[in-house]
Amino acid sequence: MIEENLNNIKKELPSGVKLVAVSKFHPFPDILTAYQAGQRCFGENRPQEFAAKALQLPQDIEWHFIGHLQTNKLKLVLPYAYLVESVDSRYLLDLIDNSLNYSKEAPNDSIIQWGNELAPLLKKQKEYKTLFQLKQLIVTAYASRGDMNMAIDHARRMYKEAKELNSPIGIALSSRAIGDAYLNANMQEPAIESYKEALELLDKIPGSEILEQEILPKFILTLIQTSHMDEVRIYLQKFENLYAGNPNPTFHFFICACNAYYNIESGDPEKGKAELDKARKIHEQLNYLYLRSIYNYILAQYYQAVGKYELALQQYECLTKVPKAPAPNKHIGLQLECAQLLTQMGRTEEAYRIYQKANRQKDSLNALSYARQINDLRGMYQIDRMEIRNQIQRNQIILWIIIASIFILMLVLLLIVRIRQESNRLLRSKEELEIARKYAENSIRTKSLFLSNMSHEIRTPLNALSGFSSILTDESIDNDTRYQCNDIIQQNSELLLKLINDVIDLSNLDPGKLTFNFKECDAVNICRNVINTVEKVKQTQAGVSFVTSLDKLTLRTDEARLQQVLINLLINATKFTTEGSITLTLEKESETIALFTVTDTGCGILREKQDQIFNRFEKLNEGAQGTGLGLSICQLIIEQIGGRIWIDPDYTEGARFRFTHPVWPAKEKEAER
Repeated sequence: MIEENLNNIKKELPSGVKLVAVSKFHPFPDILTAYQAGQRCFGENRPQEFAAKALQLPQDIEWHFIGHLQTNKLKLVLPYAYLVESVDSRYLLDLIDNSLNYSKEAPNDSIIQWGNELAPLLKKQKEYKTLFQLKQLIVTAYASRGDMNMAIDHARRMYKEAKELNSPIGIALSSRAIGDAYLNANMQEPAIESYKEALELLDKIPGSEILEQEILPKFILTLIQTSHMDEVRIYLQKFENLYAGNPNPTFHFFICACNAYYNIESGDPEKGKAELDKARKIHEQLNYLYLRSIYNYILAQYYQAVGKYELALQQYECLTKVPKAPAPNKHIGLQLECAQLLTQMGRTEEAYRIYQKANRQKDSLNALSYARQINDLRGMYQIDRMEIRNQIQRNQIILWIIIASIFILMLVLLLIVRIRQESNRLLRSKEELEIARKYAENSIRTKSLFLSNMSHEIRTPLNALSGFSSILTDESIDNDTRYQCNDIIQQNSELLLKLINDVIDLSNLDPGKLTFNFKECDAVNICRNVINTVEKVKQTQAGVSFVTSLDKLTLRTDEARLQQVLINLLINATKFTTEGSITLTLEKESETIALFTVTDTGCGILREKQDQIFNRFEKLNEGAQGTGLGLSICQLIIEQIGGRIWIDPDYTEGARFRFTHPVWPAKEKEAER
């Protein structure tokens, strides 16, 4: 409804007019729905509500303050306002001008000050999700300005409050806050553990997808930076899945950036550069300083990977000279990376000066950290990190103990059985018994599956034959009914015969049991005959056609077997294509290879089932008639001819089967020698 209303309003707006959606009194989900529909400008008139929404919702929103602005609320509004629509005095205008320096030059201080003022209000209103998001921002603000002890202490207090309020989201966000603090301190490994903990908790909380999306970029980039490459693909896939459900340009940038960094570090810098170019286009549109810094850093890694050290050095210089420098410890980390690059370039003197400067700054930060620990954390409680983790998992411990006990018991029982089996096997030939065991298991499985399928498939035509045959013996039925019964009996007889022929074919087509009758045949003529046959027996509204640019194509093949394959594929297509089209195409892939293609516009085949469709007795639709042998028979025939059959995984408008046929089959060559 919200998306529809926005679209209707935008259609009526004159060109050049910007729509500001007044979001006051509307909850966060409604605003987020409008945001996902493309709306970026929102208006608020209450400072506390305005600041809370600005902190929680996406950062690229253009916030307009549209109400009366009190002088004591300036610093609550100005850090987040794109535009203050009106002022009622010159005095207030002067205050805004004076406050802008504060809000723009020291946003971390603004977040800390007004976050602490907003927190009691949010707690009173029981807006716990927003409350803990705000507290997480406060932790990040302390960490960004280098006050690591305050950051970690606030994160621990945040955890205690979340536990007291029984807020799973609060506990998860406190773990994220600790991760942010560690990351800003250049402590990547503990940051990774905290982020993992946060993601595991959020994954169990409905409606927390956006919070997971906010964590994943930093987490994935840190995994790559610390060479945890085996985990990167898992979380990248998770990130992409979340993005598909909630598209956002900022998250799109991070997906491209993470893929770029991953490919560069995995030894494929050019593939990484292609993804990085996508990220560049997005950040140029958004024009966020943070995104540009991420882009510059990954671009530096690319230039290093391809040996363009001067260009890489330029990117590091851009990073160290940005107007809003990163947290002090992270800034030192960038300096050290720059020094390593200079050393690699042979500019050791410059590298030595940077190392000296970075070490002095590091020593200074450590001294300040120690002083803050004495002054800020004196008298405060200490929470063991392991205790935090144990408390978070408290409700799962009993369940895990039960599961573990059952699992261990099963392992012990299986181990006992296995030991006894192995003891018996050692008395005889291990190799012969293993072969016999596998053969027996496969035979039993195949036999059971065969009997199950055949008993089901044969029952239907036999019942029809029995039932309608008895009807024919009734002399009172009219001729129309008699003709209908005859047709049904004929159809079911043909079906029964096909089932039996499939079984015979499957037996004969095992390698070495069938001799092919090769002769020269016109493949174009075979295809036309097959199309005519299928048109007569198809039970679908879909059209069946043959397309080729060839007038004639001579193959040495078994004509009957080739027709069998084509008819099987086409009839199979008619079962799953109620309307639309089914097309058989023939072309020369090369001078020695012919390519046949059967394409339909039906329901298609699920990607996860495509690897199984050529297995014996595998049925795409349990409700459809058939033994599930047709595609298996096709594969056996084509492979013995010397070709290859497969399903095209890239075709999504239905299903597309392809197989190759040598113009001079390899098996025939060997036979004539």
